[in-house]
Amino acid sequence: MILYTLDIRKTTKKYFIISLLCFIFSMIYEMFSHQVYSKFMIFAFLIPLVSGIVLFLYNKLSEIKFNLLAINLFHSSIATLTIGSIIQGILEIYGTTNSLVKYYWYFGFGLLFISILIQFKKKGE
Repeated sequence: MILYTLDIRKTTKKYFIISLLCFIFSMIYEMFSHQVYSKFMIFAFLIPLVSGIVLFLYNKLSEIKFNLLAINLFHSSIATLTIGSIIQGILEIYGTTNSLVKYYWYFGFGLLFISILIQFKKKGE
């Protein structure tokens, strides 16, 4: 088991920058979408923002070391959910659907669930 001391300030700053970039991307994309909007595109920035806040609060309240595998899976799940939200928004703005987009949500929440299980299982040992 590899334990990792997370530099929470650096990680929180990265999540904030990613949220800001998602927000700017969605505003620019919807500026050229001829007044067509998508909730998935508008609120895609909330996924990394809220997850960064949750990670920050969890680290401050518990003061434990993270399992390296769990934290990497957590970051991957947030990236998958954010990209899935942006792609869903792009497809809605374009006016089409795709049945494969739902797999972003399945894999994103699956990775998140696995990362939480690993973190708490290793914490209890």
